[in-house]
Amino acid sequence: MPYFFLVSLFFFLSCSNNNQIQNMDLYEGPIVEIKDLNTFFSDSAQVRFKLISDIYQVFESGEEQYPKGLYMDIYSKDSDLISASFKANYVIKFENENYYLATGNVILFNYSTSDELRTEELFWYPNDEKFISEKFVTIKTGNELHTGEGMVSNQDFSDYEILKPAGVIEVDEN
Repeated sequence: MPYFFLVSLFFFLSCSNNNQIQNMDLYEGPIVEIKDLNTFFSDSAQVRFKLISDIYQVFESGEEQYPKGLYMDIYSKDSDLISASFKANYVIKFENENYYLATGNVILFNYSTSDELRTEELFWYPNDEKFISEKFVTIKTGNELHTGEGMVSNQDFSDYEILKPAGVIEVDEN
């Protein structure tokens, strides 16, 4: 009888633990979190980017997030000078496809031309060295303001195209 009682108790506790394990939520948060990130990326011993963020997170899937925004200096390929800067309120990197999605008050600025892009969503493809937006964009060039839907740009924002321009454009016929 005591043997039967012990075996029954063992099975009861085993079943009880399985239910508890099945009911436990799996952790889905970041596996790495860095506060006050300030790092450089280089290629062939030449600095290409400087990233600054309050919080940087990496998840088990390889996805990277900058939940409090990202600021990035983009360095010229030909010199150690900063050619452009980029900032956004929220950025996520999709590791498998190797692209970044930036949302919320996205600004891309070229230091040589002083051209400035503003939009609410921008994709960055570092392998292709280009930025793409499918949303409404505003580009300030000197004293002109250009608007439209969608934009494609090279990485330093020195060559770009608004895909569906909109608005009034003044033409000086003199």
